[in-house]
Amino acid sequence: MLRLFHRSEPEKAPDWYHTAAPDDRQEYDAFGPWVYEITKESEMPPRFRFAYAQHINARFLLKIPVHADRREMRPGMDLYAAVLAIDENGISIYRLVENRIVSGQCSWGGVAAISNGSNLLQGNLSLLLASGREIELAFNSVSQRLMEDAADFVRSRCASPARMQRLAATVPNIDITDHFFRAMLVMTQRRAPMPIAVVHFEPPGQRCLDRDGRRRITTGVLLLLTPSELIIVGRDRPARSLWHANYSALTTCVPLAHLKSYALREPTAGGRRPRFHELLLYFDGQEMFVSCLTVPETVLARLDDLGIAQWDEKAESSIEV
Repeated sequence: MLRLFHRSEPEKAPDWYHTAAPDDRQEYDAFGPWVYEITKESEMPPRFRFAYAQHINARFLLKIPVHADRREMRPGMDLYAAVLAIDENGISIYRLVENRIVSGQCSWGGVAAISNGSNLLQGNLSLLLASGREIELAFNSVSQRLMEDAADFVRSRCASPARMQRLAATVPNIDITDHFFRAMLVMTQRRAPMPIAVVHFEPPGQRCLDRDGRRRITTGVLLLLTPSELIIVGRDRPARSLWHANYSALTTCVPLAHLKSYALREPTAGGRRPRFHELLLYFDGQEMFVSCLTVPETVLARLDDLGIAQWDEKAESSIEV
């Protein structure tokens, strides 16, 4: 029977994978949420390859992927958002910003403190600089161990000579009653080259009022001291709503040599539930505060022993007036 109508064959979709360059396919095959250590020039993302020769001997040369679904990406696209180089001289970071590379460098003397945190699959490495700036790198927490290794190397290069030859024998024996904080303590002890003393601990789950007077539940805080560092372990915020879970973890390490002064801000009055004291720490170009439901007596005593000045906010305010 003669066919009066001929159905044309559907047009084949372009084979974007096999038509791509071999180097682009290789980079695409390895692409995922992981932070990679770069071991050879071909592993350097094309956009950043100009910087490879300068950092070929870096202790850590890492590429951080873009935050995108793999199915949306293709070989030849910009698959990496940043490259981080850490060597004996300091830190260099290269970022892809609006189709151009922006770079910055910092020597070890310019790093005042370092924070490493995570919240489920979101990780964050933050460098607090003596210039007052902050460098933040977001990454997928599947690479948390690699980023912790990099953070440990940064700490080792920023560490100054021990302010204390040994930890004071008067540090009380504080029992860590919470599973999360006990695990964080064990992990910190394993990664620290020096002995660690627990100088303040507040378990989570205590009723409180936040800064705005809202009823909240504390998330807990743990303060640790080594001969050269003050280590602050907690969540991303000191309190949470009763109905909201908190899965974050944040560790901040402050070299004692960078601490210039401190202050203890008393809580505001009002309400039946307790409010937070705020331990303010002032160091090179930076300031931060730690929320504590009770006065961290042992921490204050150790800071006084080290000769770190106590800053009187009330006296400063009266002078300004």
